Amino acid sequence: MKAGRRIPIRIDMTPMVDVAFLLLIFFMTTTQFKPPEIAAVTLPKSRSEIHVPESKTIIVTVTDEGSIFIATEKGQGEQVKKEDFYNAITQWRTRNPVAVVVLKGDKGADFGVVSDIMDALAESKTNRFNLMTDLKEDKKGT
Repeated sequence: MKAGRRIPIRIDMTPMVDVAFLLLIFFMTTTQFKPPEIAAVTLPKSRSEIHVPESKTIIVTVTDEGSIFIATEKGQGEQVKKEDFYNAITQWRTRNPVAVVVLKGDKGADFGVVSDIMDALAESKTNRFNLMTDLKEDKKGT
């Protein structure tokens, strides 16, 4: 054997690629994706940056046609008539008294419907609720 001659080393990358794909599959199968909303709405813009909790919420949605939906953050819910909203929100609050109520009103919704819902929330002793909006960007683009 000649001095100074190197023996090439070959590293098999197959096990590392297998582990990478297994990790990818693991994270893809265990990740919880956001469920589809019960009704899609276009939210008004605001500068508020208060974050809504991701669990233990009751989401009240008002569409631009005036339809009212009550759901959980998991997307399980129902459509409610305006005259039945008080009874419905009372039942939902009884089932989950610690839940935060979030009101999502479409920016094209009639304010009278949203006002009636806020009155019903006050009557049902739900004095604290969040109005959900989209974040308005500054004119500078920040």
